[in-house]
Amino acid sequence: MALKWLERLLPTSASDEAETAERNQLNLMRAVLMLEVAQSDFQESDVETQEIEALISAQFGGEHHDGEGSVRDILTDARKEKAESAGLYEYTRLACETLSMEDRVQLVAQFWQIAYADGVIDKYEEAAIRKVSDLLYVPHSDFIRAKLSAQALR
Repeated sequence: MALKWLERLLPTSASDEAETAERNQLNLMRAVLMLEVAQSDFQESDVETQEIEALISAQFGGEHHDGEGSVRDILTDARKEKAESAGLYEYTRLACETLSMEDRVQLVAQFWQIAYADGVIDKYEEAAIRKVSDLLYVPHSDFIRAKLSAQALR
């Protein structure tokens, strides 16, 4: 009897750990891609950083990263990952494998919100959003719609 109880606990714990690891990986992926946009004009403004923090916090309900960190920890990890990464492929591949098209379009809309946060869309920011949008296989019509929607919010 006690053995069956233990068996029921173990798979749940393993599945909970796997779910937490997957959620952390998705959080990191989103943050790395958001930082790509914010840093594409060679200056990440405080306003853009605050926008990223707000978007991550809203997306994940302020959940703790890996059970102990915060939104700032996610950004710190993302900055480190981005600095050590050879490119965006691993992050955009993960996004394409795990996110629905609707979620990817939403992510592109968030990129535009970040770019508009400082009131100026730099040509490098637009190019970065276009590049990531293409890597996410987001249709151009949705890319434009997201841009116009973010523009209307400002």
